[in-house]
This record gives sequence, structure tokens and C-alpha cells, in this order.
Amino acid sequence: MTMIKLSTMAAMLAACLSAPLATPFATPLAAHDLTPFQEVGSGHVLYEDVSPAGAETINIETYVPQACANKPCPLVIAVHGLGRNAANTRDYWIEAADRHGLLIAAPHFDKERFPTRLFQQGGVQGEPDRAKWLYAVIERFFDAGLKSGRVSGSTYVLFGHSAGAQFVHRMVMLMPQARFSTAISANAGYYTLPVGKGAAGGFSFPYSLDGTPATDANLKAAFAKPLLIMLGDQDIDPNHPQLNSSKGAEAQGPNRFTRGQNFVAVAAAEAKRLGVESRWREITVPGVAHEQRKMASAAAQALFGGK
Repeated sequence: MTMIKLSTMAAMLAACLSAPLATPFATPLAAHDLTPFQEVGSGHVLYEDVSPAGAETINIETYVPQACANKPCPLVIAVHGLGRNAANTRDYWIEAADRHGLLIAAPHFDKERFPTRLFQQGGVQGEPDRAKWLYAVIERFFDAGLKSGRVSGSTYVLFGHSAGAQFVHRMVMLMPQARFSTAISANAGYYTLPVGKGAAGGFSFPYSLDGTPATDANLKAAFAKPLLIMLGDQDIDPNHPQLNSSKGAEAQGPNRFTRGQNFVAVAAAEAKRLGVESRWREITVPGVAHEQRKMASAAAQALFGGK
């Protein structure tokens, strides 16, 4: 297992703090340098960055398949659900990583430091500095991956299930300039509809974009990015213990499957209003309920199955 915390090395820390990141998400308290993906198999790195909760050390679970031992490989960043189990989230992608030659990174956003407002909702409300949104942490970790020499290409795949799916689809809408090639939002409990308060039954963020910096130009850019809304057709329990039952969520439908279909329909209408072609699409996964392992497998098949 690889554990790296370069902040303990004073000289390297000073260099990191004095050198700005070459990214639009840079911040004066930039992410410290680290070298992930150095050993084959499962491991983790202790990654230091600035998040909505402040200067934080974030544990990131990683996996390097044998095929990537001596060459750079594409990166999948997978975001856990409400259970906050990043190790499981990583492990659900290991089979696909071995088959297709993928690096896997799964950040752990613990409940104590990253409650709903900071995790699923990205720390957006009341924070004008986008570099301090949790979404920007993903981008800066990607920079660290690129700097390590282990990550190939100039983009990454972003996957999230359940609460992680909330994180992902909001990141797509609020930070479409992020460098994900494809984003996958699987079995989200409810959605931020890509409309204002008036078109969302009077509900503001996190149920609509009302109360966020999103603009029409922002949305046009978001619709131009590939977003897969993956829905298990058996994720239909209206009494699931982790299903959000707030008024804003209930207004989107009685269960996750229905809420996902509603989100796709609202998004299609909004893209039409804006006069743009949307690259968002719905994928129904038959026979699957609220099961992250199966949804990760379906996502891997959708992205890499033909390779």
C-alpha cells in the first residue's frame, strides 16, 4: 500500500506553495505535490488540498492494474455514495481496470468534514471562489495524476453512484469546463434540475440552479459535455432508507428511477429552449436496483465494452 504525504518535507512544501498551478482552478493555497499510482495493485495516497471545509488531507483510494505497471493509462475517478466507503467504490472498478487498462482513484469525503452541503452540493452556496468548491479538488488531483506521469491523455472519466451521482451531475452543470471526457451519474437520489426556481416548482438549489452562479452560457457548455444518466430500472423503492424524502425531492417523483427520467426530460426541454444539442443521454440498466457494484459494471460496459 502506498502512503504519501509530501507536506512533511519542508523544502518540497515550500516549493508547492510558491508555484501556482497551471489550471483555471488554482488557488493561493494550492494542492501539495504527490506521486500517486506508483505501485501495482490497491493503495492510497493522502492528498492535501483546499476544500470547502478548509485546508484538508483527503484520503484517495487507488488501483493500478498490471497492464499499467510500465506505461501511462487512462484515469477513472469514482465518487462514493452516502455510505462514504471509498475503498468499496474503488474495488467495484477493479475488474474493469484489469480488463481495459485503467487507473482508478476514489476520494473519501468523510461525513464529519464533508456533510451534504459540502459533499453532494459541492460547497457552492455562499462561496464565490470556485477554486474552493469541492469539484475543484477533483481537478487538482487530476493535475497531480498528470504530473506523476502515470495518467495518459488530457481527460478523465468521472463516475458517481447515489450521493456520488448527485455530486457528479452538479459538477457537470456548475463546472462544465472541468476536464472529464465523460461523466456518469448513476442512481442519484434526486437532482438539481437545469432550470431556475420558477420552472422547478418554486424550489431553489439544490433542487434547481436558482441560487447558484449558473448562467445560460454555463448550461450550453454543460450540454456539450457527455453526461450519462444511468438508472437501474428496479431502483423504485419509494421507502428506501437512503432516499431523500424532502418536498423538493418528492416533487421530482416517488423513487430514484422516476426522478432520473424526470431529470432527463427537463434537461432535454431546457437544451431545446437554449437552441443547443445535448450530449446527455439516459441509460436504463435492467434488473438492477440501488446497487453500486452492478452500476459500476454497467458504466464500464457502456464506456469500454467494445474495446
